[in-house]
Amino acid sequence: MKDERKKSKRGPARTPANQLEGITASPGICVGEAFVLEKTSIHLPRYWVNNKETHNEIARFNQAIQKARQEVDLIKEKLCKFEGKEQLHILEAYGLILQDEMLTQNTIQSIKSEHINAEWALYKNLEKIKDVFRNVDESHFRERTSDFNYIGERILSHLVGKSEDLFKNIPAQSIIVAHDLSPAEASQLMKFKIRGIVTEIGGKTSHTAIISRALEIPAVVGCAGVTEKVKSGDRLIIDGFNGAVLLKPTAKQEKEYELHRQHENALQKILLKDIHLPATTPDGHRIRLAANMELTEEIHSIKEHGAEGIGLYRTEFLFLNRKQPPTEEEHFENYKKVLKSIYPNYTTIRTLDLGGDKVGTSHPYEPEINPALGLRAIRLCFKEKQLFRTQVRAMLRASVYGKLKILLPMISDIEELRKAKSIFDDVKEDLVKEKIDFDPRVKLGIMIEVPSAVMVADELAREVDFFSIGTNDLIQYTLAIDRANENVAYLYRPLHPAVLRMLEMAVDAAHREQIEVSVCGEMASEPMYILILMGFGLDELSMNALSIPKAKKIIRSVDYTAARALMEKTLLLKTASEMNSFVRKELSQLLGDQFKEYSLQP
Repeated sequence: MKDERKKSKRGPARTPANQLEGITASPGICVGEAFVLEKTSIHLPRYWVNNKETHNEIARFNQAIQKARQEVDLIKEKLCKFEGKEQLHILEAYGLILQDEMLTQNTIQSIKSEHINAEWALYKNLEKIKDVFRNVDESHFRERTSDFNYIGERILSHLVGKSEDLFKNIPAQSIIVAHDLSPAEASQLMKFKIRGIVTEIGGKTSHTAIISRALEIPAVVGCAGVTEKVKSGDRLIIDGFNGAVLLKPTAKQEKEYELHRQHENALQKILLKDIHLPATTPDGHRIRLAANMELTEEIHSIKEHGAEGIGLYRTEFLFLNRKQPPTEEEHFENYKKVLKSIYPNYTTIRTLDLGGDKVGTSHPYEPEINPALGLRAIRLCFKEKQLFRTQVRAMLRASVYGKLKILLPMISDIEELRKAKSIFDDVKEDLVKEKIDFDPRVKLGIMIEVPSAVMVADELAREVDFFSIGTNDLIQYTLAIDRANENVAYLYRPLHPAVLRMLEMAVDAAHREQIEVSVCGEMASEPMYILILMGFGLDELSMNALSIPKAKKIIRSVDYTAARALMEKTLLLKTASEMNSFVRKELSQLLGDQFKEYSLQP
């Protein structure tokens, strides 16, 4: 994975001694006093019970489950009063966890079979469940262990008769400092007028990061040791642009960051003035800018930042925190809501992209040694056809409520594509027979994210309506690196000759067959790469919503012919280092003052 801690060129030039480094979760700068959320550790009693005592332990466990459910319901009720409805569905996952047999029945079975107390049985069961998520390849699913941590803490607190309200004494305008925030905790913070958030763990796709971006609150996550070094009342500066936290800043630092904040706010206002304008170059080349989305609470931000549709809606969250996969109606209601909200713009929904051991199915799959290359995405859908048919059927039913495009992940050859299309045709025939409406014009596309798909892109392009290039996985597979392995993170180089040549092959193959092609990976949101991607002639870039105004400004500042020339010259170079140096130099000339303004970096 690309090093998330990489810094921009804005702000102080040198790293001061009082600066802590983390990961940028939500952009922005704020100054205020820290409020450290200190959770009281819960003593975990462990003891054996006899056959008669198991009944009492099971009753205690069921009572604690019921109290935890009531607690979640109360949080949801409070959020409604503070206009938190868009975040409520995050809490729905907790209700599902508390009803999930994987949690409840397995814990009860442990009490019975192992003759142990409820607290011990719950702890052992939660560890098994969290181990499954820790072994997931995708970072945003590994981070879902916080969901189980939160639920486990709530149940345990009721079992031992110890409950606490972390938020009862939060002063207004505080900066929240915590080891981690569960989705429920992050959602509750909406009712407090907090200035920012810092956590010790988490990544760009954690719930804390997603909610912070949706609420436009500056946030830094993955800031190791922050709860040990910061005390409540300490003055802090959060630099959400650079992933930095300054402890007890000097007057000079506060003045410097205040000027930085004013500058960024002024820049953002300028960028947002143009969100209604198309992403068109001065010489008339048009490219669409769409948004990537994982949770429905991002819809408001997507609209506010000028997205021309959703270029990638990841549906994996619908499958998490549950033993059974979502029903057709659950899928349908979710897709219907998104399509109606985004209309008249289009929504591209990607079918399931998870491994078999992460989805509740009739056949239990063991965790894989190398899940990135195992039974996942379209491969799992072929093995679990009913799961695939259910999702496709719900998408087609929802298509009458907006403009839908369906995206298939991890297609590696023409045989897989034809197999998927055959299932689509069968589902359509069933809907026709049942006289259920759907839009027959729904477009079907594929992710170009494995090298084999690039090599046969000309054949694939003849049988689909569009390509979406997933640069995250394509770079990983092409350069043979594990994005989650910090030891080889330096090898993750978007400006690598092999990567750029594959992009060129895929784009050219699509355009020869007169179909559209987009990029939906992280590369699309990086200012450093936008003109290179535009030079390939891409029809669309899809990125996180907050990146859209800046991307639009860059595109509207440079002729397409200049971007094309930049791409062609870059392709002549032999190494990634040469490409990075050359692109930085050329961008400095093309963009002038904007080069520094927009923090273009490799």
